[in-house]
Amino acid sequence: MTVLPAGRQFVLTWGVPRAYGGLTAALLQRSRLFDRLGGAPVTVLTCDDRADPAATAAELSERAALSPGVRVLNLWDWLRENDLRGRAVGPTAGFAPLPADSSEERAEGLLLRRVRTDARGAVVQIDHLRADGTLAVSDRRDVPAANGDVRRVIVTCDGSGEPRAAWRGVRALYAAWLDRLTAGEPAFLLVDSKAMARFAARYRRPHVVVLHVVHGSHLTEDGTEVRPSRAEVFARLGAFDAVVFCTARQARDVRRRVGPLPLLAVVPHPVARVAVPAAARQGAVVIARLEGIKRVEDAVQAARRAADRVPGLTLEVFGDGPERAALERSAGADGLVRFRGFDPSARDALVTASVLLLTSRSEAFSLVVAEAMAAGCLPIAYDVPYGPRELIDHGRTGWLVEPGNVDQLAETLARALSTDERRLARMRRDAMTRSAALDESAVLTRWAVVLRRAARRHRARRATWRLRELLRRRLRIG
Repeated sequence: MTVLPAGRQFVLTWGVPRAYGGLTAALLQRSRLFDRLGGAPVTVLTCDDRADPAATAAELSERAALSPGVRVLNLWDWLRENDLRGRAVGPTAGFAPLPADSSEERAEGLLLRRVRTDARGAVVQIDHLRADGTLAVSDRRDVPAANGDVRRVIVTCDGSGEPRAAWRGVRALYAAWLDRLTAGEPAFLLVDSKAMARFAARYRRPHVVVLHVVHGSHLTEDGTEVRPSRAEVFARLGAFDAVVFCTARQARDVRRRVGPLPLLAVVPHPVARVAVPAAARQGAVVIARLEGIKRVEDAVQAARRAADRVPGLTLEVFGDGPERAALERSAGADGLVRFRGFDPSARDALVTASVLLLTSRSEAFSLVVAEAMAAGCLPIAYDVPYGPRELIDHGRTGWLVEPGNVDQLAETLARALSTDERRLARMRRDAMTRSAALDESAVLTRWAVVLRRAARRHRARRATWRLRELLRRRLRIG
């Protein structure tokens, strides 16, 4: 068994949607790997503020088959039951609990939150309540500041609902929470969410090694610039003890942009081996969030065009999202395209489907492509950066298609489903052999190496932090 370096393991992400996609699937898969094979329990920390995080975590544990050592904690739910040290609550904190006639949010009959909005409908205050109805946290976003601006102040309360501690800004609250959970003990913090990476780039503690795991492409769709949503974090990659990418190609491209300072590493997502039955395969499958970036409409159109040449063709679409209604309308009602919704066991369809379609605008690794190959399901993927090209040997373990070219996608789909079964069987064997390089034990070994390198860099940087702090103190004294 690969032994991970000593230290508690934490994962920080924004949230875990009920109908989660590739980022969450990879995060949970890695956490199970650390716990099950690495012997390191993992605590997944979420910071999204929604009505019922406890029920979501419980549902996730059941549906995602979390191993015993993997648990999910939400900040706001944790604050309902735990104390946290902060500033004294003075008059500038703007503590003003919402009255009982405010807008309420309930889950399973239990009052969890009161909410106040402004004239435009924007949320300006959320009061989180305990099961007994007492106020646990008041999160106000419109507290007047001395300079005439407004600021966000979070106040926690004791068991009777009286104010106990305050934080100016949510990032100060995040830091206090992490300090409490790590408790000064050696720890690794793997930050998967780009939203939380903005906070984590400034979170420095002597006992916490911080790594940012990049799940998506950092480039705009034309490939010329860093995406605006990633610009802040990519300008501060050197603040992390390591930055981990899924493919060497993306790491090389980023290195050319950011120079030699940050520690950039490459660790692909692990792919578990699956039992592949000898039964005949049929049809195509899509497993994706139904949102614009996934371009599932291209897969639907390609299937309809290919159906004229492939009698009995079906396309099974697993996933949910804001585009589902429009996609169902465009697919028609003849049963050629079937929408299955979100299903944690959707990967099971890969052992019976003949091909997988991936039509994303961008990828970082394409975990579903690797999983399809491991299951002998041949991928047909748009050749976008990054992911498909690193996994697929065109014509041997799958097919690459020009991004956005629906005619070529339909032609490739029709040709794949009409190919001689002996050739397809050979391609499936080659695909499974290729995916074996992503075996869980091999990936865990790579993670162990990266964590140790990050810990060494962290120790070296601590001396620099102390020197800078000493210089700041001397300058203040002088």
